[in-house]
Formats: sequence, structure tokens, C-alpha cells
Amino acid sequence: MTANIKNIENEFNSAVAEFMEVRFDIMDIEVHEFDDEFFKFRQSIKELERRLASVLTQSFDDCDTIIGKFKLLDGFEGLLTRQIIQDELEKKHVTLLELYKADLKIVSNIFHEGRSLVEQVDERAPIGSNMPPIAGALYWAKGLFERVSEPFDRLDTLSSSIKDREEYKDVAKLYASLCRNLKEFEDLKI
Repeated sequence: MTANIKNIENEFNSAVAEFMEVRFDIMDIEVHEFDDEFFKFRQSIKELERRLASVLTQSFDDCDTIIGKFKLLDGFEGLLTRQIIQDELEKKHVTLLELYKADLKIVSNIFHEGRSLVEQVDERAPIGSNMPPIAGALYWAKGLFERVSEPFDRLDTLSSSIKDREEYKDVAKLYASLCRNLKEFEDLKI
């Protein structure tokens, strides 16, 4: 990925340098060569954007975790608003939603199994043996909350079109329900 990005960057710098070295007065409206040069420059930039989008989607697929996928997107934050790249990554937003929904279900199962243990066995959450029961239970619940809250906050920053999707609405409901359960658990322990 790094080598491909470096090649794209070098080609971009070459295209910019070539465009800046025009041999005519760009302020002269009678000269039509500017239009040709600018069209050629835009075409090369669009091709570079397509290649960059391809590298990003391949790297996105190679990332194993949701947080890894978000970190990849963070690394290219300024370029994600480019239309060609945005169109390509729009397809990956659904993948992010599906992965996050699966993670929410896993965390929900962990919480419900742990909570049932608390109710059955002397009110101790699944915590380390050296932790006090109440503080350990609160720490456990806070850890589960942090696991699901960061990806949800990042989903909110992606694009406005993602919030209109039915998948996002399902994820938001599941997230709200889990957060409510965690808060009730914390309030009960406190």
C-alpha cells in the first residue's frame, strides 16, 4: 500500500509541476491553450483519484478490525471528500455498519451473560480477582461501553447519507438499547 501511495503522490507532483510550467500567459483570455492544459491536468488527477480509491478499498478490505478500518479512513481524511473516492468508499460504509452491528451483538451477549452471572453468583461481575466487586463491575461496564461508543461516534462522522440507511437506524437502536442497559447496570451498582 505504501509503495502504491508513494507512486500516486509522485505522479501527482509531476502533473502539478507540468501544469505549472506552461509557456503562455494564463491571464490572457485569448489564449485557448490553457483550456487544453487544464483538461489534461484534470484527467490525470481523476485517474490518480481512481487509483487511490482502489488502493483504499483494497486496504480497507485487508483491515481486520473496525477500529483499524476507521484509522485507515482517518489517514486519508482530507481526500475522502473527493467525489471519485467518496463514491468508491460509500460501498464500504455498509460493510462498516454490518461489522459494527455484529460487534454490538457480541458486546450485548457479553453483557447479558455477565449480568446473569452477577445475579446468580454473589453479585460479582466478570472482573479480575484482585478488584473490589462494585468498582470491578463498574469498570467492566465502562469497558463494554467504550468498546461500542468509539465506533458509533466515528460512524456519525462518515457521511450524511449513511444516516438515511435502514441499516444505520437498526444499529442506532441496538446501540441505544445497549447503552441504556449498561447505564441501568451502573446505576444499580452505584
